[in-house]
Amino acid sequence: MKASVLDAPVRKNLIFVLPGLIIYAAFVLLPILAAIYLSLTKWNGISAPDFVGFGNYIELFSDSRFFISLRNNAVLMIFYCVVPLAIGIVLAAIVSSIRAKEQLAIRTLLFMPYIMPSAVLGIIWHWLYNPAFGPINQGLKLMGLGAIALPWLGDFTFALPAVGMVAAWYYFGFCMVIFLTGLQRIDPSLFEAARVDGAKPWYIFYRITLPLFLPEIRVVLLLTIIASIKSFDLIFTMTRGGPANATLVPNIYMYELGFHLNRFGYAASVAIIGAILIFVVNYIVHRFVRPADGRAR
Repeated sequence: MKASVLDAPVRKNLIFVLPGLIIYAAFVLLPILAAIYLSLTKWNGISAPDFVGFGNYIELFSDSRFFISLRNNAVLMIFYCVVPLAIGIVLAAIVSSIRAKEQLAIRTLLFMPYIMPSAVLGIIWHWLYNPAFGPINQGLKLMGLGAIALPWLGDFTFALPAVGMVAAWYYFGFCMVIFLTGLQRIDPSLFEAARVDGAKPWYIFYRITLPLFLPEIRVVLLLTIIASIKSFDLIFTMTRGGPANATLVPNIYMYELGFHLNRFGYAASVAIIGAILIFVVNYIVHRFVRPADGRAR
């Protein structure tokens, strides 16, 4: 058998991966290392960085606005993760029972928000929520529900849920497609056997479908949690963190610190904390959401 060029020693094959490694180092590794270094400095973006050690992190953990942004981000996780996940499972069950031709059209329609740039969606929903001429409030008034026609994005109580509902609408189609893929992976004879034994639909879902969905649930949780921690463009285009920090999240706070206040070192410390949160959440999901046999699929 003719030997493959990839059977050569590692040092000879290194040349094939070298371009990829250089690009990765230039656009991923070096920016991360630069952010870590800047987080240990006081830098206004013009003068030379002044090394302050962990001073930025000490100040950060006594910063009330930072904790407000973390609290808002925790609330947004419900809309980014839990709501789309629940809607996605239900829609996958409904859509999978529809005939193939109609299923394709409905699946495409429901997935469409996910292929649109979230910044564009933010601008569109900002107009939909407009208290004076937005279609949502106009529709409520036409139905005689003018009392609940609120300035959604200007209300301290409802601004965050209003933004969160847009995020849920953006992600539920994506979750549905992932769960539809999972349904195709499950052996249909399992459901047939359960029905023959007289199992109720809820029991089949709880004892068969849900456990077999755990690999898909883990993927959905990982991607949506990361998206919630990285959330920026949707909130920036809709509220810019307002009113009065009601929708402030760490990435918006980082942007304000860096580009409004020229506190790039302090802003970098916010970015590093966000990256650590992503690693911690990833570990928790990998550790606790896994199939019953414990294998990572």
